Amino acid sequence: MEKLNAQFVDRHRAELIQRVTAVMAIADQLIPVEIIKEETYSKIWKASTNMDKMRELLEALNSYKAKSAFYNVLKDEERFLVEELEQGVQQGIPGPSAQSSSELIEKESHPQNAEAVQVQTIKQKTEGKKITRWTKSSKRHNTKLEELLKEPDIETVGNLHFYKDEKYMIGCGGSGTQVYIGLAEDGIEVAIKLITKNPKNNKDFENEVKHLQDLKLESKYIVRYVTFAVGKDFYYLANQLCEYDLVGYMEDLRRQEQKDKEDALRKIVKEMLLGLQVLHCARVIHRDIKPRNLLIDTEKTARLADFGISRKLEDGKTTACTDRAGTQGWEATEIVNQTGKARYKKSSDIQVAGMLTFYILSDGKHPFGDPMFREGNIFKGEYSLDGVCDKKATDLVEWMINKDQDKRPTVDKVLDHPYFWDDKRIKDVLHNLGNERDVQEYQNYESSTKLYDTVQKNNTKEKSFFDWKSKAPKTWTKIGKSLPNDLLGLLRYLRNALGHQKELFYSENMIDEFPDFLICVHRLAIDMGWEF
Repeated sequence: MEKLNAQFVDRHRAELIQRVTAVMAIADQLIPVEIIKEETYSKIWKASTNMDKMRELLEALNSYKAKSAFYNVLKDEERFLVEELEQGVQQGIPGPSAQSSSELIEKESHPQNAEAVQVQTIKQKTEGKKITRWTKSSKRHNTKLEELLKEPDIETVGNLHFYKDEKYMIGCGGSGTQVYIGLAEDGIEVAIKLITKNPKNNKDFENEVKHLQDLKLESKYIVRYVTFAVGKDFYYLANQLCEYDLVGYMEDLRRQEQKDKEDALRKIVKEMLLGLQVLHCARVIHRDIKPRNLLIDTEKTARLADFGISRKLEDGKTTACTDRAGTQGWEATEIVNQTGKARYKKSSDIQVAGMLTFYILSDGKHPFGDPMFREGNIFKGEYSLDGVCDKKATDLVEWMINKDQDKRPTVDKVLDHPYFWDDKRIKDVLHNLGNERDVQEYQNYESSTKLYDTVQKNNTKEKSFFDWKSKAPKTWTKIGKSLPNDLLGLLRYLRNALGHQKELFYSENMIDEFPDFLICVHRLAIDMGWEF
């Protein structure tokens, strides 16, 4: 029996990581019987998400006995989930760990296998099969879910329940896809995407499920996969139910106070990029970044979604050569003028993510203009960043949407742009760069040609810190007379002020006096190859 229980845990590992919610309750029962140790319990407790907690727990189960003990506790804490997974195996309905989507598509093409995946409409009143559990999470969709439970006829596809009516439709997309609100058998709220069967969609469906099942893509910034099923005419892909897509969320934010709105938009941008970082670390190119493919969950966290046309780079490759795909007006410069095969790199995602960043921060504008002229402007590299006043934000967008893909930053570098720096990061940057030897020896800075040229490039009369000494507040005392009156001098002064006049540094908001200072220091550090 221990071996069978352990096999269940191994077979459904991915599903358990994604769907078990009572992780701490399970860990609480395993530690007294010494199935897990205090060190493991501490790691589980410190993990930031349920999926991370579950991963830590499963990593510690290294024997049949341990896995069997876990299984027995799991049956008590997550009974409906265990029953669903066991029922799927008994009926031959493949789950994500038991059988791949490609195997399922292959099986579905043979008539003798059709019965296991057949879609059926049930009447709850006459058949007696009804949803007995609902784990409430959504606030926005709560009323619709209550109404759904009252429907006399609910379609059941595998372990998914929904009602295909316009009132329950929460989204739609290309290739005839429709998204309906629904519930999984174990009560989890889901968004069910109906994908019409055809040769192209077959490939996209298989591709999306493959990416969603990839443990490397488990993240709070990637939409959470629940399950899938196959019917006669449709594929049914169920992901976690989110409150909004980006378009709907921005409409909601327009009703908020300006300060709250700015903070929320910055948070969305960062979380979108953190999701992209997860993809790129796993060598996956999204290829369809756009407002409708960024979802906001019940915790107001932004999650990237829709991986139907995403592609994973082959080992040792930096480019995916494949048919052109994506959404018109949300494609990179190197893609818009291609027909047939196109060459996608991670930098292609970066440029489109830059477009989306501007869309978020400008309240719905596109840097390359109206749809009619957008593709032409993308190809020519003609853009406008009117609508965003924050200089750090516009500098970030301009860097990301560069026409030359070799000059675009990686997602790691994007996330380390001054737009995202908090007080601690600013303090560290000023300390590290202010202590660079070239900066400390400012009297001799002209002797370093590269440094001199770089400083002069960043020290034009248009910059706010040009002749900074004359613009300094009267309270800025003890300004060294030997400090150069340029970017390098201001960097050294602010480093000294932070070290010796910390209270004054913060009370006077010294950096705020020069809004482009951090941008130019950031650029200086990159050009000089300084660690910061």
